[in-house]
Amino acid sequence: KEQDGDEVEYTSNDVSNSFKDLLCRRMFVRAKATGKRCDGRGLEEIRHLDMEAGFLPRTHGSAIFTRGETQVVATATLGDSGMRQKIDKIDGTEEKRFYLQYSFPPSCVGETGRVGTPGRREVGHGNLAE
Repeated sequence: KEQDGDEVEYTSNDVSNSFKDLLCRRMFVRAKATGKRCDGRGLEEIRHLDMEAGFLPRTHGSAIFTRGETQVVATATLGDSGMRQKIDKIDGTEEKRFYLQYSFPPSCVGETGRVGTPGRREVGHGNLAE
């Protein structure tokens, strides 16, 4: 934002976004050069996944997944055919018999922020899980 000719004023948000972008780029370059991620794993190495199914006794289905420091609790509820999710598309309407409602509050990864409608992360993770 220009003021008084050549002077440029940056907001704290501009600086924060630039720093995050620089950090991401440096982490990518470092991982490519060393062959290691920032947590020490190799680029082709994945974390072990533990699973336990049926751990909640009164649901139609349940499972707990643990990978690294991340845990996910998944529950399933059965409904009738009228409960299908209706999706409006350009070429008509589609119905899904199964859909995943995925919630990933910022506190799960040590961040702060509003909890509200699903963001890109939630939608993407939900689609992958389906």
